[in-house]
Amino acid sequence: MTRDDSSSKQNVSEMREPSIDEIGTAADTFAAADPSALRAPQTTRRMVLKAIAASGVSLAIGAALAEDSFAETADGTQFNAWVGIRADGKTVIAVSQTEMGQGISTTLPVVLADELGVRLQDIVRRDVSFDPAYRHPEYHWMFTGNSESISAFYELMRRMGAAAREMLVAAAAQRLKVDPKELSAGAGRIRHARSGRSVGFGEVAAAAARLPVPAEPKLKAQSEQVLVGRSVPRFDLPAKTDGSAMFGIDVVVPGMLSAALKRSPWSGGKPAQYPADAIKSRPGVIAVVELLDGIAVVARSYWQARKALDNARITWTAGVAEAKELASSAIADDYRRRLEQGPFYVHLEKGNGDAAVGGRRMEAVYELPFQAHATMEPMNCTASVTKDSCEIWVPTQGMELTHGVAMQETGLRPEQIKIHRTLAGGGFGRRLLADFVKQAIQISTRVGRPVKLVWSREEDMTHDAYRPAVLHRVSAVLDAAGRPQAIQHRVVSPSCLLYVFPRGTFPDLKDWSLPIAPPPQYDPMAVEGLRSALYDIPNQKIEQHYYDSKIPVSVWRTTGHGPNNFVLESFIDDLAAAAARDPLEYRRELLRGNDRALKVLNLAGQKAGWGQPLPPGHARGLAFANAFGGLIAQVAEIEIRGKGIKLKRIVCAVDPGRVLDPGIAESNIAGGIVWGISALRTQITFKNGSPEQTNFDSFDPLHLWEMPQLAVHFIESGEKLGGLGEIGPVPTGAAICNAIAAATGERIRSLPITGAGYNFT
Repeated sequence: MTRDDSSSKQNVSEMREPSIDEIGTAADTFAAADPSALRAPQTTRRMVLKAIAASGVSLAIGAALAEDSFAETADGTQFNAWVGIRADGKTVIAVSQTEMGQGISTTLPVVLADELGVRLQDIVRRDVSFDPAYRHPEYHWMFTGNSESISAFYELMRRMGAAAREMLVAAAAQRLKVDPKELSAGAGRIRHARSGRSVGFGEVAAAAARLPVPAEPKLKAQSEQVLVGRSVPRFDLPAKTDGSAMFGIDVVVPGMLSAALKRSPWSGGKPAQYPADAIKSRPGVIAVVELLDGIAVVARSYWQARKALDNARITWTAGVAEAKELASSAIADDYRRRLEQGPFYVHLEKGNGDAAVGGRRMEAVYELPFQAHATMEPMNCTASVTKDSCEIWVPTQGMELTHGVAMQETGLRPEQIKIHRTLAGGGFGRRLLADFVKQAIQISTRVGRPVKLVWSREEDMTHDAYRPAVLHRVSAVLDAAGRPQAIQHRVVSPSCLLYVFPRGTFPDLKDWSLPIAPPPQYDPMAVEGLRSALYDIPNQKIEQHYYDSKIPVSVWRTTGHGPNNFVLESFIDDLAAAAARDPLEYRRELLRGNDRALKVLNLAGQKAGWGQPLPPGHARGLAFANAFGGLIAQVAEIEIRGKGIKLKRIVCAVDPGRVLDPGIAESNIAGGIVWGISALRTQITFKNGSPEQTNFDSFDPLHLWEMPQLAVHFIESGEKLGGLGEIGPVPTGAAICNAIAAATGERIRSLPITGAGYNFT
């Protein structure tokens, strides 16, 4: 990885848009509870944080709270919403965002600690339960996703650290009887240079907590930052290395039972007959719990439950006729009809997108399939429900959704529900949902014991909320020089957002460009990356037909950016070929005047050796994207052997505004590229209403021996921070397929590439 500066283990002893009963969504919460009930039930110092939120400061330190999201430690230290200071000087920082391997549980605490002025070794992190104090500052919803963690919380963390520092300095000034301007703070101490005296943060924390919270704390200059901007050891790696890390699937609590689940092969199906008595007679089995669309077996161990369930003959009813008509070929035909018939909602019209400007007209149709999230750790949740409490251990991206579903299922008050968020073995958007949490709560309620529910790999893959299949028609009119004068996109797509933020959740919010529930006629996520494309094309029209999917769909890593970039960048390559232009030079012309974009594009080309001769059978492909607040360009180099593709090298240039941790940033981009490569040959297809791919034998991600060499280069433009967790895979598919076209002349417009006979070797 290069950078261009050009500018702990937790201690724990029916195939339609979903109805309230079918999936744990935000609709459940708001159908059963007043949203105001989600606020803290009593006035505490945390409520003061809300009062000063308009100033961007959300901090108080060392204060005793009657109710708090931080866990109490053995020494009785008490914490507030975001940061606490122990008497020994250790700084306890809340981690509100889910760690899924992206390093967020390191980066955000380090940002706060650097602004505060403490050493790495003095940071103590605490994962927190749901609380309004930890909601996304803009969307007012507690979740981890859409590459929002850094861009949303970076400034907030800095202001919290700066405010704490100023309060500590003020308290130290009172103790030392000096002017605060004569003091400096760093490495956990406040120093008075003239007298040589100093006090530790822990010595004055209690006094500092009684002082007013600064409304406008002064932030450090970038040159004063000690930790931010360099690679630091990740806090989560030691436990992951020695095996002590606590993922959801590792949770063990006293008195816990285990549950396995089998659901109807098609949505809308319900259990008709099953041998309950025979199942209960199996070794270790405690109970059989019938759910809306399946059967859960509860036993002393997971494998006892799994074995009993696998040996049981279950018949299913309801939804059979509709399910048998649901096959991939029929779905594809329906998509094509909608592409022809509409109706279409116009997301963007610039100039005259329908203009028949004189010149050559080009048109292409692109198809992308349903995709499973295929997280390495399948869905799981441990729940313990009593008459006056609900405690949950879960790897979740959707903390607020999980809390709301628990309220609805149990009827308990907000403060009676406690969520222990564990590490997550992959999320990719799947863990924003709370369907598996809802099931665990229902099962625990029925048996009266703590229960850990674990989905089998087959349940996980066949009962996903998939990335939606999409169908695009894109057309352009070229002038005499081959430059596009008009471009028109027509997209047929279901709603990615409906499962995560059902309609009505935010009735007063009018700006539908925000990532919340869309109106009935469209979903802004379906045209992500098309509306924000930076190419200078004077006439544009982007429209979508909202497809009422019978397949459950939801957000999936890259959201709309990935599929749409594949279409756009493949088509731009086609236009370059029609104009007899080099693909890199063609894009340079379309980006002229945009210095930031050109720097990214040029750096990728330069580092990849674009234009330099290649051995026979080798080719390069290029793709560029504006996504998740950053810019990215990738060059893929491949070797073609018949229909076998050897991935030789992928060179990537990224401008996320600023790189907060180079090592973590590079890992995010590299992991994203692997994800993007895998998406080129995986898919979910349907037969008789059921997914045909049930495990990794039929859903085949990239293997270690198929990996290309990766080179990641960063540009720090100083622009607003963008996200790195999802931008990496966005241009990967187009870059590789553009390389295939360069090598063979064959343009792949339908994924996976295996449909055209290609595969990686």
